[in-house]
Amino acid sequence: MFRIFYAEKDATLYEGATTSSALSQTNTGLDEILEIGKRLGDDGETLLKSRTLVKFDISEITTVIQKYSINLNAVKFILQLYTTHAKNLPANFTLESRLVAQPWINGTGYQSANPIISDGVQWAKPMASWSLDSQVGNLWISSSQQIQVAGTSLYVSGSGRGGSWLWQSGSGNFNTSSFDSSYFYQPGVNLSEPFIYRPTDIYMDVTDAVKIWISGSGGQTIENNGFILKFSDANESDSAVTGYIRYFSRETHTIYVPRLTMLWDNSTFTTGSLTEVDTESYVTYTKVKPQYKDTEIAKLRIYARDKYPRKSPTNLFPTQTIKYLPTTTYYAIRDAATDEYIIPFDNIYNKVSCDSTSNFIYIDMNSFMPERYYRVELKIVDGIVEDYIDDEIYFKVVR
Repeated sequence: MFRIFYAEKDATLYEGATTSSALSQTNTGLDEILEIGKRLGDDGETLLKSRTLVKFDISEITTVIQKYSINLNAVKFILQLYTTHAKNLPANFTLESRLVAQPWINGTGYQSANPIISDGVQWAKPMASWSLDSQVGNLWISSSQQIQVAGTSLYVSGSGRGGSWLWQSGSGNFNTSSFDSSYFYQPGVNLSEPFIYRPTDIYMDVTDAVKIWISGSGGQTIENNGFILKFSDANESDSAVTGYIRYFSRETHTIYVPRLTMLWDNSTFTTGSLTEVDTESYVTYTKVKPQYKDTEIAKLRIYARDKYPRKSPTNLFPTQTIKYLPTTTYYAIRDAATDEYIIPFDNIYNKVSCDSTSNFIYIDMNSFMPERYYRVELKIVDGIVEDYIDDEIYFKVVR
């Protein structure tokens, strides 16, 4: 099963030619695009960095976990951002995702605003006060401060500009002479996704990062300040690596809002008295409603029968002889208008279930943008054969 969460807030941090330049003090909280990369400054020589901040509401995620009684260790989280366009990129580069260490204010600015709007997060400062390890302030933390997140092996890293993020110190290596759970390796602090001759859409597994916000570290709560997305440290420092990628932001008037997709397997397969359909010759049909409220959790029934059923001595009409699809049947969901995958096929999390009535899948309609049509696709795997059904199951989500 799945549930999609959309960004609560996002913004781009643009480096200026100097720390006091207009660009570094500009807020982009309402821009329709986000940017990651490096671009030439006005002098035609200096490479100026751009980084993206994006935050999701973790309370929404914990509510869903409690609602479905989900084991957190059985969940997968995918961060997705969609490209508007990319320019001057090398064939091989890496994007990093780190956990923002300080709170920040989204703001109401635009990169092109004149005069500039500075009521929210900027390259120069987060525009929000913070307090860590008896230190306080309203600027991005500098590397010289070395602030520890109390009770953990995590520290705050930053250069005083361009954001700050969590990192784990070398002392985090486990020492048998001094047992302390806070010094176990903490996955999720530094995640990355390589791009080698491939599209620039971000599809990053951030499961370990989200678990830090939900479960904490070393018995301590870790504040959710979102992700900071940037070129890898090596790419940012390499003058031969240039170019930038622009992504749709939460303010876009499209379906491509930054999202966090939560996946877990809640499938069951109990066939009762049903028999398996003949995968050499079969048909499927459904009783899907034409539209669903965006607050519904729907159970979509999928019925299968042999295409040419054998004659029977009984008077049961053949089309009422329901059979079940193989256990290796999976589903995906597309936006019907754009044909974009909302949820791609997955052999672990997107299994089709079965009970004594028929096959079925659960869909939480909270995941979808309302007033749009969606299409369910099925993939039936039989040995090396993969059969797709992609033109039968449509529904609309409404407010």
